[in-house]
Amino acid sequence: MLYAKQGSGYVLRLEQGDDILKTLRQFAETKRIRAAFFEGIGSLYRARLGHYDFQETKTYKYETFNEDLEILSLSGNVSTMNRQALPHAHATLGRRDFSVIGGHLDDGSLANMVEVRLVMVPGTLEKARDVSVGLNLLQLRHKF
Repeated sequence: MLYAKQGSGYVLRLEQGDDILKTLRQFAETKRIRAAFFEGIGSLYRARLGHYDFQETKTYKYETFNEDLEILSLSGNVSTMNRQALPHAHATLGRRDFSVIGGHLDDGSLANMVEVRLVMVPGTLEKARDVSVGLNLLQLRHKF
């Protein structure tokens, strides 16, 4: 991966074979990034996508796609959980036949080439397990 510091964040270029979430996690740990949002474009040759079942099982169902996929939209955040950087991403991906798939991006999603803009925000975003929802959610102080 290559990167450049720009303003309040970084521009990253993931290269052939880079695991998107693993690379973002390692970068955030190295740079001590504790609160950020990101977006990206590019291409994957392998995507592992998940869909969360809120109604019945409260678990993710995952599927792996081994094909060239255009990243139409990649968005997410970097928070912390148990003092470790935790990137969370969703992706919308275009297939060769112009159909679209998308979901929660998981480890094992591998880049052909991906460009990411990561913007840090002040402070720390922390996640913790929410038992009623079954997910790790941002812990925020104020209710509206």
